[in-house]
Amino acid sequence: MQAGGSFFVLRKARYKSVLAIVQERAPVYGTNQVERTAPQYAWHGTRLTCRRTLRGRKSGPAGEPITGETTSMKAVASSCLRYPAFVRFAARFALLAITVAMAAGFLVTRGQSPDPPSIKVINLIPASLSGESNQDSEPFLAIQNANPQVMVASAFTPNPFSMTGNAPVYVSQDGGKTWALNAITPVQRMTCDITHAMATGENHPRGDLHAGTLACASGIILNESESNDVSSSATMNVQSTRGNVDQPFVRALGVTSGDRIYVGVNDFNQANGRTATVDVSLDGGTTYKSIPIETRKTAGQDGPSVRPAVANDGTVYAAFFGWRRFDGKTATSDIVVVRDDAAATGPNPFQMLKDPSDQSPGVLVVKRVPIPWSNAPALGQERIGSTLSIAVDPNNSSTVYVGWADKGSKKDIYTLHVRRSTDRGATWSKTDLPRTTIHNATNVALAVANNGVVGFLYQQLSGGRWVTHLTQSHDAFTTSQDVVLATVPANEPAGQFLPYLGDYDYLLSVGNEFRGVFCANNTPAFANFPHGVTFQRAADFNAKTLNDGSGNPVPISIDPFYFSVPVIP
Repeated sequence: MQAGGSFFVLRKARYKSVLAIVQERAPVYGTNQVERTAPQYAWHGTRLTCRRTLRGRKSGPAGEPITGETTSMKAVASSCLRYPAFVRFAARFALLAITVAMAAGFLVTRGQSPDPPSIKVINLIPASLSGESNQDSEPFLAIQNANPQVMVASAFTPNPFSMTGNAPVYVSQDGGKTWALNAITPVQRMTCDITHAMATGENHPRGDLHAGTLACASGIILNESESNDVSSSATMNVQSTRGNVDQPFVRALGVTSGDRIYVGVNDFNQANGRTATVDVSLDGGTTYKSIPIETRKTAGQDGPSVRPAVANDGTVYAAFFGWRRFDGKTATSDIVVVRDDAAATGPNPFQMLKDPSDQSPGVLVVKRVPIPWSNAPALGQERIGSTLSIAVDPNNSSTVYVGWADKGSKKDIYTLHVRRSTDRGATWSKTDLPRTTIHNATNVALAVANNGVVGFLYQQLSGGRWVTHLTQSHDAFTTSQDVVLATVPANEPAGQFLPYLGDYDYLLSVGNEFRGVFCANNTPAFANFPHGVTFQRAADFNAKTLNDGSGNPVPISIDPFYFSVPVIP
């Protein structure tokens, strides 16, 4: 069941617009991709995966055919600004205009309690790439622990300048105010999947970025790699490579001896269809060990999503979908959580939790829930089937939350649920926490702040619009504060491939902030962003249109957005 599709060629950016000059404050380090591949759920033999697959051929700008050959990175340096004095004047003028707009009432109150101050929503596309109209979906975010001003984000973003170089990530060195592309991943043109992390925990000077990427090749090729300087144009160092795995999901913990890395993967190399696996490195990625965490019979495989979470004391949890039956449309699944109390350093990792029903490792949070599986638009223009998140209180590893989506009722297409454990995952709330059963929604992402407040990010299809929420609670959602970050049309733009928004978004806590990323329709309209928004790319909020920086119109597309919301007391 291999889905078909088409490539998309990205236009080169233009630099002549005053608006582009004002908004481009960070250098463009380089990018690589000019074709658009299609991430799909696809059968590989009997293996159902969530990844990108090439779906055709297309010629490059010079008529050369696009191939899948991997080459070394050719980072492209940015153009220099020629008129710095004018830039400073224009920047001051733009800042004044933004201030006036905010005072005019563009920041609209939403939620159950008064607006928290300083909510920020920022479009990641740099001004120098204002002419692009890709479907830049499925975002992710990493934050440097020692210096939270440094962040790395990713999406299905191709390199706009080279067909043969490495796929890019987005880098911010000013706390998310500006973002630039840096083509450092060890994958040609564009990834078929990517997540990444910078180690949490100990406040050490290291800021290594650890990434798990899938290459857009005929097989499912995983690279586990690292960079010790995300501002450098050097390609990330590949530390481990193997095939037949899907949907890497990276977390990392910093300790004195080095970073400990945990990569959840769906590993088809495991025996007996028990595919849920965590790749563990205890030496900063120098060596990895693949640890299977499924111990029960499966329907030939587990679900694609395997999600680790790490507390500061070294407690590591992982959640996964234990598929028990699959009929081609619905996976009957257990929601399973495992735990290790020693950072997976012992001889038998992830064996601490045993379910009382069978004494097998892995507590069954819920049993035999129906999870719809669709490789076609099912919820708006989005596919469904792999929404899962787990988060642990960083300072109290006894408290852990898990969220997932299933077929909650006949009236719903896809329903979100959140449960909590306060005894290290041994027992869980019997029903959903208040205000966390969300109808017709996807992309749950959970995080817990230092003060114990839990953040709940999700995207809901409501009234023909994709509405992105961040809900916070300090009492397990008995009371909560809800912030609508974006509310955009769900029927436009037309999808270029699946996933439309992404199979996940992401949420982290740092200091007194929740920071995260989501993808959405990029129409520049303040009504679409109730708490305000900043675009780096050239945009006309009066006309609600995009342009390439030289006045030429650019169609609406899907862009990644970064946000920061203060943690409630």
